[in-house]
Amino acid sequence: MMDDYNRALPSNEVHEVIVDVHQDFLHFLTRRLGCEDEAADVLHDFYVKVLTRIGDVREHEKLRGWMRRVLETSLIDYYRAQGKKRQSEKEHHYLESASLDSDAKDDLDFIVCMCLYKLLPTLKPEYADILWHAELTGESRESIAARFNISEGNLRVRLHRAREALRKRLEETCQSCSIHGYLDCGCDSGADQSNYGGAAR
Repeated sequence: MMDDYNRALPSNEVHEVIVDVHQDFLHFLTRRLGCEDEAADVLHDFYVKVLTRIGDVREHEKLRGWMRRVLETSLIDYYRAQGKKRQSEKEHHYLESASLDSDAKDDLDFIVCMCLYKLLPTLKPEYADILWHAELTGESRESIAARFNISEGNLRVRLHRAREALRKRLEETCQSCSIHGYLDCGCDSGADQSNYGGAAR
């Protein structure tokens, strides 16, 4: 599998992957919520949380698991905001519980995993390689350092740089919206929806 990461993709292929990842997230959320506009709102909230808080991910914390929790938080915040608009307590309870079952969490983990899997080949091979072992395979830091014949201190530096490169790629992904980039959105809808989720937890 790592052979896929031994070369950097041409710029036109990078753009295709960026658009593809954005569409994967949007289609996943649209299927779950039943409305593309609402899915776009949740996706906007997810991007804002990830891009503003990714630097806070602890050194030994897996980025994949952290992103899954951020996506889960964005969905829960959405369900709660919608629940407050509903008059029916039964419907409110359904919206709350629908976001918390184990199958839903597995689905969130899968879409985040696929996002990372597709984005890694768009990075420099040395960044993709280290992120593959650290974030997707779950290999220990000690094992990764030994694999690359570097100290754990050097590994921390490399992993930080690799995560920063991934953050920049995610930012490009969120700006690939065919209408407008989420972070550059000046419309009332984008501004209002960025407030309902709060900070990533």
